[in-house]
Amino acid sequence: MATLNFKRFSHVDDLKAIHLDSLIRFLEPHAAYFAAKGFILPSEGSPDDFDYEALTSLFISTDDMPPDLVEALYQVNEMATPEGMQDLLERCEEVGVELVLGEEPAPTDVAVQTWLQAPEIFERAHNEYQLDRPRSFESFFNPAGIHVPPLKMPTLAILRAMEADLTEWFDRKKCGKTVKVMPFERDDGFWFLIRRGEPIRRQGAVLDGKSGSVVYRPEKHDVLVYTPALAELRISPVTKKERELYLKVFGNHLFKDESFFSERGKYTLEPLRRDGEDSLVCSDIEGIEEIVFQEVRIAWGGQYKEFETRRAEDLFAAYEERDKELPPHAPLILAKFKVTFANTKKTRKLVICPPNKINIKRHDDSTVLDAWMAKRGFILNQTSEEDVEDDVSVACS
Repeated sequence: MATLNFKRFSHVDDLKAIHLDSLIRFLEPHAAYFAAKGFILPSEGSPDDFDYEALTSLFISTDDMPPDLVEALYQVNEMATPEGMQDLLERCEEVGVELVLGEEPAPTDVAVQTWLQAPEIFERAHNEYQLDRPRSFESFFNPAGIHVPPLKMPTLAILRAMEADLTEWFDRKKCGKTVKVMPFERDDGFWFLIRRGEPIRRQGAVLDGKSGSVVYRPEKHDVLVYTPALAELRISPVTKKERELYLKVFGNHLFKDESFFSERGKYTLEPLRRDGEDSLVCSDIEGIEEIVFQEVRIAWGGQYKEFETRRAEDLFAAYEERDKELPPHAPLILAKFKVTFANTKKTRKLVICPPNKINIKRHDDSTVLDAWMAKRGFILNQTSEEDVEDDVSVACS
């Protein structure tokens, strides 16, 4: 874990929201650990007699927990939200699992109950939660475009071969010996959750009243999305070397070609300079009411690698008021837009960072935003010879 701070287990009120019998069952596999810390888990009891204060103090101040207890707390903590609760309840209802809940259960209680009664449902829900966390992706295409063969759900043998290649690489980089590849088929294509380790960390801690340290290996989840209609692979934020690894492994095992995916650029900001306010037209895109250009980052380059950022509530209007315009030649390396969607008063941000990166607030927005970007020219024709300057990506990290 990146941190050993479990919000839902460090406050008495959150613990009291969990049905006591369920809380005891959840912690019982680690009864010996708690007993060594002076806390005896009862086999049963009433909330009035249970020492919630003592239990929360262990979660707050003790970092030498068994790894499987850390993992359990970590996963329940992440799913114990209003959104997570509704997701778990719906999944349990779909397959006929009846959780033992009161009239107004708390999210933490629902998460613990599902962990105990339907572990497979909980695991899948948590994995898909990890899928939906990234908001920023880099996109990579196959140069052949329409000649790409169809892709089916990878077999277990293919997944194990991918895991073997990824494990060998991450092990050499001192990131642990375990990599798990979990595929999910969704409406827009195939999503892959890659669970792997990072370099070990040492964290200061108070152990049995003495100053010490805890050594642990943080867990990392990378998300890759393959969209068959575009022959496109999107990758959540990773290092350059990790990106090259994923492109090679996924190309090799899914399409028998290590060079299947090209690092050629997908996005350009030239429509802002070429078309001005006309580049923001969205009346022909169903689902979008308005788009406002609010920020641009310009790479002036030179000896000192100068960058400039301009911001305004409406940048085109601000330029017009001062009789200014975007510079004619300096690369535009980032642009932010405020997007008003149909049927909602709330606006959301869209960030385009050529050559390959985009940041959106919600994955559900991607289809309609892709349609707008394609029509206005922000998405390059992948079969053309048009390229993006190689040096612009350095400012998008």
